[in-house]
Amino acid sequence: MAPSRPDVTRTLDNNTNPKWWKDPGMRKLNFMIVCVITAQMTCGYDEAVVGNFQAMKHWLKDMSYPNASHIGLITTIIFVGGFIGSFPASPVSDRYGRKAAMYAGSFFTLIGTIIQSSAFGYAQFMVGRGLLGVGISFTCVAGPSMVAELAHPRQRGTVLGFFNTFWYVGAIVAAWGSFGSGHLSTSWCWRIPSLIQGVAPVFLIAMLPFMPESPRFLLAKGRIEEARQVLAEYHANGQLDDELVLYEIEEISTALAIQSRYAEVGWSILWNTPANRKKMGLVISVFVLCLWCGQGVISYYFSPLLTSLNVIGTNQQTGINGGMQIWNFLVSIAGACLADRVGRRSLWLVSLIAMICSNIGITITSAVFDKNGTNAAAYMAILFLFFYNAGFNIACNPLAYAYPTEILPYSMRTKGLAAMVAVGQALLIISQYANPVAIEAIGWKYWLFFLGMLFLFLAMVYFTYPETKGLTLEELARLFEDDGAMVILEKTEGIEPEAEIVPVEIQMKK
Repeated sequence: MAPSRPDVTRTLDNNTNPKWWKDPGMRKLNFMIVCVITAQMTCGYDEAVVGNFQAMKHWLKDMSYPNASHIGLITTIIFVGGFIGSFPASPVSDRYGRKAAMYAGSFFTLIGTIIQSSAFGYAQFMVGRGLLGVGISFTCVAGPSMVAELAHPRQRGTVLGFFNTFWYVGAIVAAWGSFGSGHLSTSWCWRIPSLIQGVAPVFLIAMLPFMPESPRFLLAKGRIEEARQVLAEYHANGQLDDELVLYEIEEISTALAIQSRYAEVGWSILWNTPANRKKMGLVISVFVLCLWCGQGVISYYFSPLLTSLNVIGTNQQTGINGGMQIWNFLVSIAGACLADRVGRRSLWLVSLIAMICSNIGITITSAVFDKNGTNAAAYMAILFLFFYNAGFNIACNPLAYAYPTEILPYSMRTKGLAAMVAVGQALLIISQYANPVAIEAIGWKYWLFFLGMLFLFLAMVYFTYPETKGLTLEELARLFEDDGAMVILEKTEGIEPEAEIVPVEIQMKK
């Protein structure tokens, strides 16, 4: 079972305005965070644009009319690149900083975009997509870490949830860009949308020089005054003696001192203690949940699904897909905003129950359409696809990176996220290659597999997922720890022990 929460709360004065948009430091901080989050647009753009390419005759011709197996390879090669790139992403982030890893990810993404957009055959297109995957893995490891470590404590859950919601900003641009370019009578109908994929990495490369480095990374490297300046500027409008700033410096330094004992063990830190094994089990389970809940079938194979329901034609399919991406974005924004209000556990449970109900609806209506071919059944199936995505996006989108990033302490964060991304890419390689084959072979019956998985995930969340609302990153690092062992370790290191995880209440200036 998840660890319990104490009833006590520590109150700290903080030189910020209750309304962040009226606070100069927080306005500047949130703009910087939005710049980091734009990296995730590339991932969402790719998923949506590849689905739209499958509805374009010129792309099919340029790719030599790929069959279901080749479509699976084109889709999954980006995950192969992501799997490869996830391993160097962590050491780059920890040794050279979160900003350096974001630079590397943006560079690989840009080069991959150029190669893919200029492709004149199947092989070159695949190389470009592989490099895109490498770049995306870097930003998926460094990006959430940078956002979580820069965010103001009272906004962490919301802004960290927004990291993955920008996935849909990319998807919306891709869907409607493809809708417009799909009318062109040359290969530019798909090359233009492919080129647009390079806008986000170019923007991020231009903005990174003006962004602060993670204060936790700075403290880990002994750059105490730089970390203090960053926290004071963005969390207290430059007030160095602010109570929250002093608390953060002390808390982060203490946590780093405790974790440094294990930091030298390298990747084995992910499994060298029972607490760390529990954390990694939870982190990996989040990606398994998000990737094998059935929503990936809708995202990557939306065009084949619509075709199976007798909705054909580029205009119809790209138009419905464009509407779907806007719907997804709005629901994911709602989920990110609710994360700090209703808590993470409640969002997970609501999400899974909604997907179970939608899955049952899709299965029944698809079976009826398969038997009778009625338009009413087809329209109802499409409606349930929208409901399915709503259930997914209320939690699985905003919490996919936010929740694991919160659970992992600094010494494990980038390594744990890298392992999560690697496992996720491996699962995607399997599932996304198998999905078009399964859809073609058994049709609507494939939804029954995901229905069983959803019931398993519901039990897993209910019994094992702890609530993280209201706790700082360093307080969350104590989850699953054995108190007796931690006290012994803290005394060994000469650190004043804290027996409990105590939520912090921030008293803002009037």
